[in-house]
Amino acid sequence: MNILEELKLKFRTGDVLTRLVLVNCGMFVLILIADIFYTLFTSGTDMSIARVFQFPWNPAVLLRQPWSIATALFTSHGLWHLLFNMITLFWLGSIFLQFFTANGLRGLYVLGGVAGMLCFMAVFLAFPSVNGKGWQQTIPLTSACILAFSTALAFRAPNHAEPIPLFGPVKIKYIVIVLALADAALLPKSNPASDFAHLGAAATGWLYNFMLRKGHDITVPVTWLFVKTSNLVRSVK
Repeated sequence: MNILEELKLKFRTGDVLTRLVLVNCGMFVLILIADIFYTLFTSGTDMSIARVFQFPWNPAVLLRQPWSIATALFTSHGLWHLLFNMITLFWLGSIFLQFFTANGLRGLYVLGGVAGMLCFMAVFLAFPSVNGKGWQQTIPLTSACILAFSTALAFRAPNHAEPIPLFGPVKIKYIVIVLALADAALLPKSNPASDFAHLGAAATGWLYNFMLRKGHDITVPVTWLFVKTSNLVRSVK
């Protein structure tokens, strides 16, 4: 069994966390390969390829690359940001599943990314003058997706403690705050609108926990869409 077959088997048999990590890593490799070919056959390496997979604020650009609505959910800013995101995703995702469901994790991951897109776009549309400031026009959203379910976890079990080397048990609310700040430090400083996108994702996590306590699960539409898509894929095969 070659490595590609092993990865396919891991994806088919893995849980929601495993699948999210594999898709994120696969997207990174795809962008890396595309950028290598772009470098070989053009005169520059301005990461135009990466931006094709990220979410653009401009509706006209979005119409030309509608796939970015999906691909942006699994993109990071370079290798170190990817590694940070995957460690955070797997660690906090595992804790999240102790208090919530796998459907909740997957649904909140998607909704957090969508909220990030809407907030990112809102900044540019509400303040047209920022276009002349050289802000980056696209955004990768993996970290926003992670922040969404991390915030829900922090509000659900703020005093749940996890052992941290050299520090001992640390409450989850402080872990989420520190990781959110670290993630902000890894983001490029060329676009403050990305901070607003992350705030939107965090607000989605809070809303999920708030509504769930009232008996309403806002991730149900995402679960429904996922089930329908899965059934369609199986029927085609």
